[in-house]
Amino acid sequence: MRSGVGAVVPAAGRGERFGSLVAKALARVAGKPLILHCLQALQKSPAIRWIVVVVRPTDQAHVRRLVRRHRLTKVSGVVTGGSSRAQSVAHGIAALPPQARWVVVHDGVRPCVTQQLIEQVVRHAKRHGAVASGLPASVTVKAVDPQQHVRLTLDREGLWLIQTPQAFRRDWMADALVRANHGLEQFPDDVAILEWAGFPVQMVPGDPLNIKVTTREDLMLAEAILKRRVQKSEIR
Repeated sequence: MRSGVGAVVPAAGRGERFGSLVAKALARVAGKPLILHCLQALQKSPAIRWIVVVVRPTDQAHVRRLVRRHRLTKVSGVVTGGSSRAQSVAHGIAALPPQARWVVVHDGVRPCVTQQLIEQVVRHAKRHGAVASGLPASVTVKAVDPQQHVRLTLDREGLWLIQTPQAFRRDWMADALVRANHGLEQFPDDVAILEWAGFPVQMVPGDPLNIKVTTREDLMLAEAILKRRVQKSEIR
């Protein structure tokens, strides 16, 4: 299952809403940096063969030390991000070995990802070409203008809340990136580039506990989730 699959972990964001001088991906949760939880999950997954981490230039040395200290043998590169998420992911994909025909992208600030979800996303990507994990919307979503006036109440039927991991054929993404050229900053997530280029993207069920750490409150929630998992594994 792992043949030809490389993972890219983007962690070059500034994280203004997090409110810290330290990169958000390096904030500690359950005794480890957020990004280390992500990397260890990918390291353990039989679906993944290579990992490239994308960080700010000032964080490269620190992340390389983490990789060595924790023997993350699948990490084949730690590279510098771009001015947008899509550019950072493009840098990561370019750094994967040529043999990586499939790419998994997972946010460096989603520390609660499970191996089961990683493997499910890879399996479905190989069947459909490109997939994103996510959850059907369970709340009402409204579109508002800059003055916070409601413009539209969206029908949540058919709406999904998107997560990572996302996975896709590398050649599809290479083609889409060339066609998008200098407009990468417009894309909110990875498979949006493929959608824009006309490639089909399949949704697969994600995990409600696979949260993205955006604020300090999210950090506390992630801590509780990870500690609970440790307790459950100890009971078994």
